[in-house]
Amino acid sequence: MTDNGCPIFIITLEDATSRQESIRRRLTELGLSFQFIPGVDGRKLDLLAHPAYEPVKRRLFYGRDLSNGEFGCVLGHRNVYRHMIEHRIECAVVLEDDSILTDELPAVLAALRHERDCWDLVRFLGRQKNYRSTRTIRPLPGTSAMLSRQLGIPGGAYGYMLNLRAAERLEKLMQKNWLAVDTLHGAVWLTGLRTFSVTPSPVLPNDQAPSCIDTLDDNLRWDKTVRLEGTMRLLYPLTRGLWKFYLNCCTQYVRFSTLAKDRKLARQARPQD
Repeated sequence: MTDNGCPIFIITLEDATSRQESIRRRLTELGLSFQFIPGVDGRKLDLLAHPAYEPVKRRLFYGRDLSNGEFGCVLGHRNVYRHMIEHRIECAVVLEDDSILTDELPAVLAALRHERDCWDLVRFLGRQKNYRSTRTIRPLPGTSAMLSRQLGIPGGAYGYMLNLRAAERLEKLMQKNWLAVDTLHGAVWLTGLRTFSVTPSPVLPNDQAPSCIDTLDDNLRWDKTVRLEGTMRLLYPLTRGLWKFYLNCCTQYVRFSTLAKDRKLARQARPQD
């Protein structure tokens, strides 16, 4: 069993025994060691009273609060970052317990570790819509995958690899939360992290099984109903419009500002050790 130099942390809830057994079996098949990290059950949280939640920004820009399940997910990922910081772990892989792992995962992790001086965060985003908004950069040695840059703000935090710098930066930004964790990962102009993806992804979402977030909050995260009253409801069309304009400007800036960097990376050959 190997961790390719980067430990693998699985975020899971205590009672998610069937998920734990499934991913344990799959990682064993792949020859990868791992450690379970306790998630946070959003059902047990008082969202509005929680010191790590920022309701005003969330409501002004999204028209509603994070669901308890979404907020629990944020805190679960933050637990991993705090664990890395406490133990000075230089590199780690983070998986949610329902992730689907392909046979190429060990080789991709080894290749990314070999190239770890060029990235802070590598997201594993396995939906076709993610691939359509991706700029491929160069092959990952020893794999059929490409190091890529995800354009836009794709959803999904079911699998990624990060270094200690990324853990420290994300943990700092998660002192007060109003963004879902996958949105934060994609907002590279906020994080300042060198963020990439892998095409095709060695980690896929499990769309056949309901997400723990959905089962915890009855799919509330997909409900786009505006839940505001008074002055905030009057302000919302303006603040929402400004937020969407801001996101569009930032994503376009990332698209063009990284083009020269990605071309430079594409020209660089990285021989295997």
